Amino acid sequence: MKKAEKILLIEDEKNIILGVKTCLEVADYAVVVVEDGEKALDVAIKERPDLILLDLMLPKVNGFQICQQLKVMEETRHIPIVVLTAKTAEEDKERAMQAGADSYMTKPFRPEELWQEIKRFIG
Repeated sequence: MKKAEKILLIEDEKNIILGVKTCLEVADYAVVVVEDGEKALDVAIKERPDLILLDLMLPKVNGFQICQQLKVMEETRHIPIVVLTAKTAEEDKERAMQAGADSYMTKPFRPEELWQEIKRFIG
């Protein structure tokens, strides 16, 4: 039996964490959750996830900054980052992609959409 792919969810809203975590666990992904931007980098280095789901609006350090830092660090630059945000403005999407995001999804979303997006990058 192959080991479950690990996804790091960087999100601060409890109801979204619960929904996304449940959605991912149903699809047999292992999920690690971080609720603030300050801890996100340390956890990404320690956990070495297969993929990162990143909210943009976070306490302490925003998602744009986290994305940029993850993409320049040797240990994490190869990890695909899917931005999962309520920000729907085109300039936010462009800014996230410039920061190094591999994909951009807006909330609300259907579980099937999330699974499909994740499958583009891992298993």
